[in-house]
Amino acid sequence: MIDIFLISSSAERALHIVARLEESGVVYRLRTASCTVRQLRMHAREIRNADLLIVDDVDLSARELGGVEEALACSPALHCMLITPAPSAALLTAATRVGVRHVLSWPLDVYEITAALTHIAAKKSAGVRPSAGVRRAGRVVSLASCKGGSGTTLIAVNLAWSLAELSNRRVLLIDLSQQFADASLLMADKPPPATLTDLCSQIDCLDAALLDACVMHAHANLDVLAGAGDPLKAAGVLPGQLEHILALARERYDAVLIDIGQSVNPLTIHALDRSDAICMIVRQNPLYLHGGRRMLDIFKELGYPPSKVRVVVNQYDKDACINLSTLEQTLGAKVAHQLPRDEKQVNEALNRGVPLITSAHDSALAQGICLLADMLWPVIAEPRKGMLGRLFATRPNLSRQLKPGH
Repeated sequence: MIDIFLISSSAERALHIVARLEESGVVYRLRTASCTVRQLRMHAREIRNADLLIVDDVDLSARELGGVEEALACSPALHCMLITPAPSAALLTAATRVGVRHVLSWPLDVYEITAALTHIAAKKSAGVRPSAGVRRAGRVVSLASCKGGSGTTLIAVNLAWSLAELSNRRVLLIDLSQQFADASLLMADKPPPATLTDLCSQIDCLDAALLDACVMHAHANLDVLAGAGDPLKAAGVLPGQLEHILALARERYDAVLIDIGQSVNPLTIHALDRSDAICMIVRQNPLYLHGGRRMLDIFKELGYPPSKVRVVVNQYDKDACINLSTLEQTLGAKVAHQLPRDEKQVNEALNRGVPLITSAHDSALAQGICLLADMLWPVIAEPRKGMLGRLFATRPNLSRQLKPGH
């Protein structure tokens, strides 16, 4: 059971929200108050005792989230859901920055509320605090493009293959690109068994078996969750659905890559929020620099620390007019890595429909991608043993390595 505290500026809308809560099927206990978000501080005791705070206010704006931010800071285990007609981009950005992960608009979608409530109930039953920064085994990295044609998907595919084949990690590549969704095409010449939207349509049944049935097994260690390839279908994927998929993926994979493309919307922001690192791909071109600077500004507005974002220059040319120093000065950020230009090897790999890592593993670009993989997924060294640990350490059983009769 989850404890819900609902504040609403309208009795009629409050009844409508309660009806949607009933339809969710989630067991809850409800307390309500008739007020606006500006009067939130008057109900500090009720908020402290709640698992979920629902704020319904038609006049909600980004400037009025101070009370929400204060409530979330005082109660780290508290979830918050904002309900307002047609939330603006500024409100979505501000809500994400203060820690709100559920912003709903009218008319309320029953499925979206159900997904949010189910997630919150699961968190409570597992005893996991949403802001406690719990790190699971799987590390999530999103790859973002500041402009089309940057090569983000090609890099994502080869990063995934490098981690799976050369680093022997269990890897999942999620294609979140809402326009083309080409990742699976670069892996194999067969269609994927299902897409992200297909999986989301069965999200209530999500478990390890369903996920395994929907992904394309591109390698013994590498699975791909294909994108919709249709902008209309892709737009129907909800942040709550992606949350369930990522939670399961973290448990089952060592590395999770998300190709978010160049769109910044509630769904991709949710993916970026859940990422341990963000890799932004740029090129030495004024248009890419303009887009890259704007995207870095967005990341800053979302509250991401500079250490979370890695700038990677694709098709790097040391003799280009825009050199590394100019690029860093324009972006206002250091470049973390450069990938060399290698059009011949890339075109051959694309024509064959195979990753560059397999077709030209000795090429400079393949080696650069392997270095990028090591940077984004560093090997964690085992702690050094103390004196007693070294003295009493178990010696390896070398006899198992000998052939019979030796």
